[in-house]
Amino acid sequence: MNARRATRDLLWARVGYDPSAAQRAAHDCPARIRLIAGGERAGKSRSAAMELFGRLIEGRLYWLVGPEYDLCRPEFEYLLDACRRIGAVASVRYPGSSRCELITRTGARIVTRSAREPERLAGEAPDGILGCEAAQLPPSVFLRLRGRIAERRGWLWLSGTFEGSRGWYADRFRAWQPAARGDARSFSIPSWENRALYPGGRDDPEIAELEDLFPPDLFMERFGGVPCPPSTLVFREFDTREHVDIKARGSGAPVELAVDPGYAGAYAVLAIEQRGSEVAVIDEVYLRRTVAGDVIAACRKRPWWPRVRGGVIDVAGRQHHAAPSQIEVWASLAGVRLRSHSVPLRSGIDRLRTFLRDPVSGDARLIVAPECTNLIEEFGLYRYHEASDLEPISEIPIDRDNHAIKALTYWLFDRFGAIERPPRQSIPFRITW
Repeated sequence: MNARRATRDLLWARVGYDPSAAQRAAHDCPARIRLIAGGERAGKSRSAAMELFGRLIEGRLYWLVGPEYDLCRPEFEYLLDACRRIGAVASVRYPGSSRCELITRTGARIVTRSAREPERLAGEAPDGILGCEAAQLPPSVFLRLRGRIAERRGWLWLSGTFEGSRGWYADRFRAWQPAARGDARSFSIPSWENRALYPGGRDDPEIAELEDLFPPDLFMERFGGVPCPPSTLVFREFDTREHVDIKARGSGAPVELAVDPGYAGAYAVLAIEQRGSEVAVIDEVYLRRTVAGDVIAACRKRPWWPRVRGGVIDVAGRQHHAAPSQIEVWASLAGVRLRSHSVPLRSGIDRLRTFLRDPVSGDARLIVAPECTNLIEEFGLYRYHEASDLEPISEIPIDRDNHAIKALTYWLFDRFGAIERPPRQSIPFRITW
């Protein structure tokens, strides 16, 4: 890794690329999949091109994929210029508005692709892919690109600007923010990182004027590279920068389990420590198409298992269906007694909200370990129905992408109960005839 970085930095120095701290953090990250959300004119096209340029001698085939061929041209032009400056161009095909191709003297081939021609996104296995203006790519194209790099264990660099903070791009940004065990990370490169345009950085007068002009959320989305929580998110209070912390990892305290049993969706188990008024989710076991016995076996392998003292399960865990109930299975196979209560949907949501943001102090009372990737992802996916002109807005969220969240609400409701709402006060009045 150090030798690769030394070669990369040497190539960058030869073409005059000096990344900012935010850009370097994305470049240095070892994750194979990186999503870089840039503010307007943040230099995201050049940093994407330089990522590929610094790895040019590592592989034989690279793709630049955009919604249209034209949207790949900035990255291609930066690459072509850099290769020319070091005398690395063997041949180049550079038509006006169709597929471009660059072949280097080392034999590497760089080709632009368009999402409008999905048939061209197959048949080859690239060593690396740049997703250009990736926020505008359909989610099916993202999945196809992910499949294309699997054969050669290649890398994928997705860069773009948020388009209303909705869709798969914003969802993945939120899910990949923490330093999780997965092989994907997301980064923000604000507009003010481009010192050529904004010499004063964050304090540049032009940035200050834009901040005064735009609403705070929209300013951070367009220029800070940070998505605004969609209005349909159930838990808009959840913020990975505040609620995801390595401090949540096990402290050696007793552990309770929060369980939402399932099969096709997911069987979710959270390991929870209560630390005074704070709650820490220290780990998760999240399996699909798996029965309780296999879930219990997976839990037994975790280092916190000897500290388990009990837990809570969905009230449906009492049901038998011509077989032992989930509560009975956990008792017989794991020796763990699970409690269960009927938790009204709205009451569970309200209780969880009080831990995301204490209504009195305003502080977060819930922290989540970075390893709980599925719980973190659900906070970015669980949402209400979209508003429609033809139907009334439903106050019931979509029952999807919420398995770990439901487990957490069961446990919080069991431990802390429903929110006590003050009774309505009657106002005495007198009618005079």
